[in-house]
Parts: sequence; structure tokens; C-alpha cells
Amino acid sequence: MRIVTFPNLQGNWTPLMAAKKLRKRPHADMLDGIPIVLFRDTHGNAQALVDRCPHRSVKLSIGKLADDGTIECPFHGWRFDGSGACRHLPLNPDAKLESVRAQGLAVKEYSGMIWLFAGDPLNAPPLNLPPMYDPDWSGAIIIKDWNVHWSRGVQTQLDTAHIPFVHPKTIGAGLGRALGRKSNVRLATRTERGEGGSFKVHWWIDPGDGAEPSDAGWVAFHPPHAMSIIIPQKRTDHHSLLFIWTVPVTDKSSRTIVVARRNFGRYALLPKFFDALTPIILNEDKRNLETGWPSEVPIGSEEVSMPADAPSIEFQKWYRDWLTKKMPSRPDMIAEGG
Repeated sequence: MRIVTFPNLQGNWTPLMAAKKLRKRPHADMLDGIPIVLFRDTHGNAQALVDRCPHRSVKLSIGKLADDGTIECPFHGWRFDGSGACRHLPLNPDAKLESVRAQGLAVKEYSGMIWLFAGDPLNAPPLNLPPMYDPDWSGAIIIKDWNVHWSRGVQTQLDTAHIPFVHPKTIGAGLGRALGRKSNVRLATRTERGEGGSFKVHWWIDPGDGAEPSDAGWVAFHPPHAMSIIIPQKRTDHHSLLFIWTVPVTDKSSRTIVVARRNFGRYALLPKFFDALTPIILNEDKRNLETGWPSEVPIGSEEVSMPADAPSIEFQKWYRDWLTKKMPSRPDMIAEGG
């Protein structure tokens, strides 16, 4: 049977869903255009397979879980464990089970999320997570699905210039006040580039006339589809971060997974109020995300950019270089001389 590969995430770990959503029955999902089935074995451990029986290509997710912790295809009763190995093949007592396999995927459950490795599970590297799981930190997990290409989702989450206009009553309130105080306010930036196309853009409000800069923060990109953002706090010993993944679901849809983490206010009401605001803030982006055309970030010169768009510009550069290496014969690259 053909081993499927992931067009955008091959060789990368990615979060896919909240762990609490995976219960005692098969869960069908999509990752990067590939149908996935997730389930829990008899020990409660999360397992994942490409959602396809190697016999007649029926989706295993419409089957059931057997008492031995395997998943049973509803068509002919073939059973597979979490590695993809066939454990039962009815009506064929002489069959060599070792010659029959579904495609298994490496899966880990950590800090409230199910993580999958998009590739050969035998070659999966360690799951190296950002430093957000310190036991002294707390926060919420928010997941939203969008009808938008994943690249546009990443670009939007990196975009700081839209904050006072799309989020004027939530996270953009401070920036909105700064814009209103002076007519020549500038969003200043400084970019640090890292390995593998990663970057961090520091930003601050420069009110001009020699006044003191304000509202400083930063946003960082972690290829291919993750980012982190600092939320400025008044107290220097208080730190609040957002870790965001925009996960390709299909070529026309994506899933945004936001993990809010802070080292203060674990039991306080105000930080929990801000956690409750996060879904509202995400929904404020919905109209702009889903109505943009084209849905995928253009790799040529279709869009006009300005200095305040530094994070978006850096991502567009990375995305073009990444696509050039992956698909050098893409027609729109040729048209642009790529």
C-alpha cells in the first residue's frame, strides 16, 4: 500500500486537537489534507493512523474499537493496533498478519493537547516544545477552525499593524489610544533572524517629537506554522505569552490552536477573564481571514506592503523560499521569475 506523505508538514510535529476531545470511540480528523483517525487503546493512550484500511480503503474511523484496544474496520472486520499492525484478519486463518499494515503515526499527549508527527513514526525526533509548560505557568487552550489557507492564517497572527483596527476594544485598545494621541505615530520594528527561516520582530509605538516609546512587544515565527507573541504587562516580573499554531487541515481550511501562558494569576479572576476573551479576539479576525483573496499568501508582488508590515513581509519571504524549494516548477513562481 502506498505510504502517504504530508505536503506541508512532512517531518514536523504539530498539535491537532484538545486531548479531552479524544474519548472512547474513534475520532475522525484531517491533517494537511490527509484523513486521520485517532483513538485510545485499552490503557487510555492516544493512537493515530491514516484513516484508511489497507484492504479496500474504507475509513477506519467509521468502525469501532475492539475489546483488545484495536480499531476494527466496518467492512470486513480487519483489526489494527496503534502502530498500524494487523492483529486480526477474519475468514483468512492462513494469512500472514505481518504483511498487512495500516499507516501508523507517532502521537503524544502533552499538556492538554494531542500532537502528531507528520511522517515516518520510526524516524520521529523528540517532541521539543517551547518553554511554556513550566508548572508555575497557567492559561487556556483555544482552538478555532477557519475556511482559509494555513499560510494566510500564519500571516494574520504575525501581523501587529492590524491590532488597533480589528481589535480596538480588546488587545488593541492601548495601541488605539496611542494612534489617537498623535497624527505622526509610527509602528517601529527591529527584526532578528534565526536558523531555518525563524525570526523575531520587536515592535513599539514611536509617538514622534522625541516622546518616550510605548507599548513595546515582539512576535516570533517558528517554521513552518508556529509563532509566539508576548503580551506586555505593567509589572516587569509578570510575563504573558501566546503560542499559536496554524495547522493545515485541507488546502482550503486550517485550524488555529492558541495556548495562552502566564506566570501570574493562576487563581485570580482577571487573568481568567482575559482567557475568556481569547475566543472573542480570534473571532474578530474571522471576516478578514475568510474573505481575503487569494486565500493563500501570494508569493509574488500582488500585495503592497509598508514598513509597519515587517512581520508579514518576513513571512512572505520565508514562504516564497520554502515553496521554491518544495515546488520549483510552480507556475506563479515562473511568472515572477522564481
